[in-house]
Amino acid sequence: MIDFLTDAYNYTTEGIPLGKIATSVLIVLIAFLIRSVLRLVLKKIEKKKSGFAGTLARDFIKPASFLIIILGVYISIRIHDLPPSITEWVGKVFLFLVTVNILWLLMKAIDTVAEQMASVADNTESKMDDQLVPILRKLAKFILVAIGIIFYMQSNGYPVSGILAGMGIGGLAMALAAQDSISGIFASVVIFLDKPFMVEDFVEINGITGTVEEIGIRSTRIRTVEKTLVTLPNKEIMDSNINNYSKRPMRRTVTTVGVTYDTTPQKMKELLKQLRQMMTDDNDVDNQNVYVNFTGFGDSSLDIEMKYFILTVEYQKWLDKRENINLKIMQIVYDLGLDFAFPSTTVYLEK
Repeated sequence: MIDFLTDAYNYTTEGIPLGKIATSVLIVLIAFLIRSVLRLVLKKIEKKKSGFAGTLARDFIKPASFLIIILGVYISIRIHDLPPSITEWVGKVFLFLVTVNILWLLMKAIDTVAEQMASVADNTESKMDDQLVPILRKLAKFILVAIGIIFYMQSNGYPVSGILAGMGIGGLAMALAAQDSISGIFASVVIFLDKPFMVEDFVEINGITGTVEEIGIRSTRIRTVEKTLVTLPNKEIMDSNINNYSKRPMRRTVTTVGVTYDTTPQKMKELLKQLRQMMTDDNDVDNQNVYVNFTGFGDSSLDIEMKYFILTVEYQKWLDKRENINLKIMQIVYDLGLDFAFPSTTVYLEK
């Protein structure tokens, strides 16, 4: 049997190694078969296992399948008697593809670990770990790519030690050229340590108002009220005034109520009294900082200015509570038999 397989493997006709060609095709088919089996196994693990194991199996499906095909194609080529130059070229291509594939696998593993860390961070009260996880993920990937490049160059006989030593000579020039990037990295460290804002904080920076979505190594992404995504360099942020609305315990509200000029002084005093009492009794308002005053005579109205703080920092809740207060103001005005003023003009005709 062994002799038969050996003869079949070495079978040649008119200089064409049909036996080796058939073996190459068989190897590739076996590689595809192994890939299919591997995909099924990983998908079953993904369905049966939850958490880290299931996520890792899901993320490994594509890179692991690609690695099997690379190995199959490489083996199917190497069984042939090729010229040394082609053999060397095939080896370099194979090494490059394997290096990229292993980096792909490891990056998927980093993403899976980062997802698990992020889920744990979501359950903690501190937001520091929420912004630390993306930075660690990017840093780990950067180190991984650097190691992969050095490994590939070293495997191909490049003088890596000489290159690294030479980088010291050109290091100053590179540092000067990349000073903005380096400044951005140091700025991100300052943001992390000083914590002027965190992920999900509502801030205003350089006229940009929105929610912080991500704090990166070089820049910070802010989702504006208009739902656009603005990316600001960390260096620019540290040189700017930062207004963090999420750090305030409450929202300040200013409302102007204008009533008609036929309002008597007695009615005005009663209106002010009831408005002040309404604000004092409202549990959604900071009762120690309520200001209700008759401020002046407008062109078409007697103006009452109301300044108060609503006890919430969430925008939607603030709108709902302010709406409730405005409805109470309307009820008080109409219960007193008064009317809201609107722009009007009185014309006197002289006979």
